[in-house]
Amino acid sequence: MMGPLVTVFFLLLFSGTIVLGHKYHKPEKQCDSLVYEDVDRSEPKPLFTNKAFFNGNLIYQYDSDSQRAVPEPGWDNVKNWNNVSQLQKQRGDFAMENLQEIMKFNKQVNGSHILSGHYGCTLCQNGTTEGFWSYDYDDKLFIEFDKEKPAWIPKQPAAEIIKQKWEKDPGAVNRAKAYLEKTCIDELKKYQHYKKTN
Repeated sequence: MMGPLVTVFFLLLFSGTIVLGHKYHKPEKQCDSLVYEDVDRSEPKPLFTNKAFFNGNLIYQYDSDSQRAVPEPGWDNVKNWNNVSQLQKQRGDFAMENLQEIMKFNKQVNGSHILSGHYGCTLCQNGTTEGFWSYDYDDKLFIEFDKEKPAWIPKQPAAEIIKQKWEKDPGAVNRAKAYLEKTCIDELKKYQHYKKTN
């Protein structure tokens, strides 16, 4: 069984998402996108931030200092922001745990190191969808999710221990796949509807 933070990370996620490949590219006009960006930084003091974007426009931002998810004007009522804040607090704790494990594996006792995540989905007018999820460590591709396998694909030696941790529960990869292919798309549709009616 996964621990509670792992469960939160993979099951609840953020009501949001990213695009195939390791860098997100803004979709063409006939497609809508929902993209999340995480940044977990070790110094000058530990800090976790999370942002969500609809079609490249910021929806909200969270940081571990304030422990609050703050919506941009126009998105005030799309979510219960207290619930989002609580979820991101749990995600930030989990992200810091991962960052510390990576630094320990790399024998990096101190210094500024960053684990950044990009994940989300796109929905086009012709009905096609796409999902993406990857992490960089110190600006180099660290690990990415392959929906077809499904599996996390390590891109650095330290990513092997993270893969083992995230795949300890054999059902975790199927839930990640379902998140990208269904949950994220459903969430994107909610943002589409909210934007049209507000």
